[in-house]
Amino acid sequence: MNILIAEDELYLAQSISNSLNEHLQNPNITMVTTVNDAVNLNINFDIIILSATLNGNIYNIIEKHKYSTIILLVPYINHDTVTAPLNAGVDTYILKPFMIEELIRKINYHIEFKQIKKENKTYKAYFDMIFENYELPNIKFDNVEFPLFIKSSNKKQIDKCAFEIAKNLNMPISFYNLDKMNDFNEIKSDNNLIYLSSFDSLKSSVISKLFDIISNKKVIIELKSSSSFEHPNMIVLESDKKDIDDDSILSIEEYIKYIIKNYENKFPDTELSKKLGISRKSLWEKRKKYGLNKKK
Repeated sequence: MNILIAEDELYLAQSISNSLNEHLQNPNITMVTTVNDAVNLNINFDIIILSATLNGNIYNIIEKHKYSTIILLVPYINHDTVTAPLNAGVDTYILKPFMIEELIRKINYHIEFKQIKKENKTYKAYFDMIFENYELPNIKFDNVEFPLFIKSSNKKQIDKCAFEIAKNLNMPISFYNLDKMNDFNEIKSDNNLIYLSSFDSLKSSVISKLFDIISNKKVIIELKSSSSFEHPNMIVLESDKKDIDDDSILSIEEYIKYIIKNYENKFPDTELSKKLGISRKSLWEKRKKYGLNKKK
């Protein structure tokens, strides 16, 4: 972890450096006493501990290191020392004099926060890639009532619908697999939008208990297309993409259709027909039979 301490009080800078070496794992610490010294460094810092009274225009540091986490050390609080730097890109501030434990807490908090942001960005990109081939009907998500049951032969289509509802409501979403839960205490205390899978595995007595818990919550429940469960708040999604990884067994025709539809743009016809154990002519005939037009 690269850390810059930009502080003109040398005793304070050295004290901070010693404490960081004691509390953090292998920090690579650089100390400077002027703005120019900091700006001239060609290092990507994870954390910058910046004194508001540093000699020079501290906004030059804020601009150059805008992707770093910047913690501002201020002698007093007003618009110039706190509000303006925060608006310019500083992440947080701490008032001098301060306890080193408070500085460590802020550093750890912002390290974790930025890591979570990176992970969320990665997960979002992954989900966008997974969901891009699954279409949803024109559903007015503003008018949905809860608990909401979504039925489809394809779980990923239900997943996409659940995430679209969360996005529309601007709510965080919590996922629970009912088949893996011994009790519903975690659901009971959860105030996020709740997405439940494996509802079909529950016994009637357990369903009654679940309904008591979720009666005043925003809950989305996945239903398999084979489920006989009925509820007035239900969306049925039509899909020609049957899950190949659920507990059902595809017929040979369903399997061939699935492979053609999902892999025809990843393999040339010669290789795809070989993998399916059919001729190119037969592949063309099946594509015509299933109404699949290969993308150019």
